[in-house]
Amino acid sequence: MFKSLKISDQQLQDIIKKGSIVFLFYALNLVLVYFISIFISKYYGPEVYGRYSIIKSLILILIIIATLGLNTLAIKLSSNTNHYNEGVFKSDFFNKSYLIILFSSIIISVFIFLKKKWIALYIFKDIELEKYLTIFPFLFIAAVFLNYNSNLFKGQGRFLLFSILSSFLNSLLLFLAILVVYHFYSKDEVFLMISYLVSILISFILSTYYAFPLRRDSVLNKTSIKKLISTSFPMMLSSSMIYIIFSIDILMLGFFDTSKNVGIYRIITQIASINAIFVIAFGTVIGPKISKLYSEKKVKEFKNIIKTSSKLIFFITLPILISILLFSTKILLFFGTDYLKGLYALILLSISQFFFAITGLVDIILNMTGHQKFFGKITTVTAVLNLVFNMLLIPKYGMLGAAIATGFSIVLTNIFAIVYIYKKLKVLSVYLPFLGNKTY
Repeated sequence: MFKSLKISDQQLQDIIKKGSIVFLFYALNLVLVYFISIFISKYYGPEVYGRYSIIKSLILILIIIATLGLNTLAIKLSSNTNHYNEGVFKSDFFNKSYLIILFSSIIISVFIFLKKKWIALYIFKDIELEKYLTIFPFLFIAAVFLNYNSNLFKGQGRFLLFSILSSFLNSLLLFLAILVVYHFYSKDEVFLMISYLVSILISFILSTYYAFPLRRDSVLNKTSIKKLISTSFPMMLSSSMIYIIFSIDILMLGFFDTSKNVGIYRIITQIASINAIFVIAFGTVIGPKISKLYSEKKVKEFKNIIKTSSKLIFFITLPILISILLFSTKILLFFGTDYLKGLYALILLSISQFFFAITGLVDIILNMTGHQKFFGKITTVTAVLNLVFNMLLIPKYGMLGAAIATGFSIVLTNIFAIVYIYKKLKVLSVYLPFLGNKTY
């Protein structure tokens, strides 16, 4: 099987080389995330881990709203020589994007702060969340700009910087902080959030340091705020709705169920999503390349990079799925007997995440080739369906209901995208081993 993976193509070698750097830090970050999960679950309890997970999911979804898709647009524009070339900004998209994001993130932060007690009591029915939400505004603004800066580095091809600052550094700092604080200072859960805030702030400050000062061309191409938003908003609907699909189940479970079960379910989603890190890692490298090749009308190279990347992802992720399915019970018992209640949810999510991994280039392909509006429509529909299914299934089936809703949404979204890409771009964005290369 693996003999068919002959890596002779220079582009594929480049993907593997640069993707390996990104993957290394994603893998290290994943290890840290699991250590953090285990530590919080075992020492603070699943209830606290549930609250922590709700805050993280809330941040992820609100980043989507605050950035209005400008974070995704930053990848495309900073990989385009008309806007950024060899360390020099050719247009003013960066400055104006910063202003828009600052304005929207402040509005959201103020609203959350003023309504923190109401959100804790009436949405999540957990008054302990109020102290988390008190810290939330500062945490959120830093996270928003860290996210934007990281995407800027990705588009610029600064993959090592992106890999370290996007998630690895704050996970490392958080892990070290909670170890020190818990053992030597206080076991109060509020310090968990303070540690999280400090880790994000340090990463944000460092990312801003590397994003500034800006080297600008003497004559900048002007980009209107209206044009930026009209271009970025469809991208928000396309690429970002995927993250909503992956995060809304946590918030819905928090609404219908207990913080303890949220904590258990969050561990399950992290185990199931191991495969997703491969498509994220490779997508970091492939995204700017796809945009460049498509804009230069290099059709053969464009199709080849999709074909070889999909094939590589398939052979890497299949053994991981098999391992999770075979050892799912033992994996859950490692965290504790309470986690066994999520066994079927783990199996279902692992299968759907595998499908997401082997078809996960679709959002990158559509966003980087000007088809973001279509993908935005697909993901908006499936995100709404996901929300409806969560509302219907969680009250009756709990974690399994959340897994069914999320898994269905993932599969449906990517099937529609695969068909559309094949029809419009004449390339199959998923590797099907039993059909060989005839499908391309």
